[in-house]
Amino acid sequence: MKAVFDYKACDGVLFTHYHGDHVGLYKKIPQDIPLYIGTTAKKILEILTEKLDSIPNTREKGLPHIKGIKCYLPDRQEIFGDIKITPFVVDHSALDSYMFLIETGGKKILFTGDFREHGIIGENNTLEKMVQAYIGEVDILITEGTMLLRMDEAGQNPIRTEADLGRRAEELFRANKESVILVSSTNLDSIMEFYHAVPWGMDFVCDAYQAKLILTAMNDKGKYYAKYRPELIHGKPRRFYIIGSLEGLGEKQNCYKADFSLLEKKGFTMLARENKMKFRERMETFVDPLIIYSKWTGYLEGKHANPKIIDFIGNHRMEVLHTSGHAYVETIEKLIRLTNPQIIIPMHTECAEIFGRLPMFAKYRNKVMVLHDGDEYCF
Repeated sequence: MKAVFDYKACDGVLFTHYHGDHVGLYKKIPQDIPLYIGTTAKKILEILTEKLDSIPNTREKGLPHIKGIKCYLPDRQEIFGDIKITPFVVDHSALDSYMFLIETGGKKILFTGDFREHGIIGENNTLEKMVQAYIGEVDILITEGTMLLRMDEAGQNPIRTEADLGRRAEELFRANKESVILVSSTNLDSIMEFYHAVPWGMDFVCDAYQAKLILTAMNDKGKYYAKYRPELIHGKPRRFYIIGSLEGLGEKQNCYKADFSLLEKKGFTMLARENKMKFRERMETFVDPLIIYSKWTGYLEGKHANPKIIDFIGNHRMEVLHTSGHAYVETIEKLIRLTNPQIIIPMHTECAEIFGRLPMFAKYRNKVMVLHDGDEYCF
């Protein structure tokens, strides 16, 4: 049965996090429908959108829409008629991500959004503790399944957690005076691991856009997570050396113009963006930089290959140092055990049909309900 969506009956749109495949159509939502997202996620989305709006010939500016988004709070119910929605902080490669507990008609539905348990937010078994304390058993579990087709890739990757990434990064930084990291500027868990892994005596380089994102994350999350606090060097926070324009940043924000005549003598780690000429031009001056590739390996070859990334890497030495932003199948199975749902609906996957056929999920096979866009399910 195909559902016909009635915009007049929509009380609000809640985003789990700021990744483009989740918020990318926000401009198409009628402006009289309120939008909701986490507090830090909104700040990050504002920085990201301001950067996108600066691209020449952008038809419709996004920042006015983003500034109008409302913020929900962790563990605080939002009520829409007879529907109660409670956001719970969850680990993901987007900082300030949430899963939603939806309660209506005497039923409990858990919508996971994108999640995992192997990043900074997920340390110390946070997911299990949260589910046991605040969620319990549910009637329906709607779960992401991004890694269903990437189990071999995950199994062969020695970097299973963000902590693994940080430990290996420190080894590489000590062995290389010039390290250049290709990482998504909003993958802040990985960036904080890289930031803390830089040895004393070496420096941390990024551009103003990246620095604004990092500083926002530190200001909002440092009170909760040690790895989101500044690295102290002789009692003072590690400096950010900025390549390109400072864009209003300065000593007050602990940001300084990058002087590579000095940085190259000491050694440094530089976050890079493959589509920006300032990074490409600077790369040409380095003696023998190590490229640390910290993105999905699918961008290096095959149908999803990104020519700009491949060209940026060129013939330079490279090491892949990346961990998934999504739940391993073991984590999904744990969540199923913890919530004991009557119905499991896989989403955010290219292969929902195989969910119940995977050995790890075999005992839940009769609970799996595969829905497609526009399908309506009545429980």
